[in-house]
Amino acid sequence: MSERGVVEAALFSAGRALAVEEIAQTTGLSPDAVRSDLAALAGTYEERESAIEVVRIGEKWTMQIRASYGEKAHAFVPPELPKDLLKTSALIAYHQPLKQSDLVRMVGSKAYEHVKALADHGLITVRSLGQTLELRTSPSFPEFFGLPANDREELKRLLEARTGAPPPRPPSASTQLAPGTAPAAPEPNRT
Repeated sequence: MSERGVVEAALFSAGRALAVEEIAQTTGLSPDAVRSDLAALAGTYEERESAIEVVRIGEKWTMQIRASYGEKAHAFVPPELPKDLLKTSALIAYHQPLKQSDLVRMVGSKAYEHVKALADHGLITVRSLGQTLELRTSPSFPEFFGLPANDREELKRLLEARTGAPPPRPPSASTQLAPGTAPAAPEPNRT
């Protein structure tokens, strides 16, 4: 494993501009080595006339698509999801198959619009199940989130590892609220 490869991997993984000091601290490399590797990477990408470039922006460095390729590449950029949709998608992935009615008990009435948005993005599948819907992740779910697995148990393990704890359990039928009773607030995310 080369130092330059480590710096390149840091830039690629970050998805944002990084300061030399941040790369050095995180990788254990010296700031001088990082500066040298960044300059060499910038030159290598320039020599190759690559669609990707390593450039300095102010005091930080980034890996990005060269402007002349940006318009063509934009069509392939996945849409970003708001944080509340991310949380809802994680709940569905963790508890699948999950009844929409249970999801509503977990996150409130916003679950209805979240289910529609996630289905529109192709991240979940929806199937009628009596008076509710059954929710599962779609085959494209792991790819969208950069997860290397598509089986349920592996997704659960990865979600637990990324969040530090499993998401809250859906309320069971025996814990359903009495008419006129307000649901408890969802537990805060402790990530």
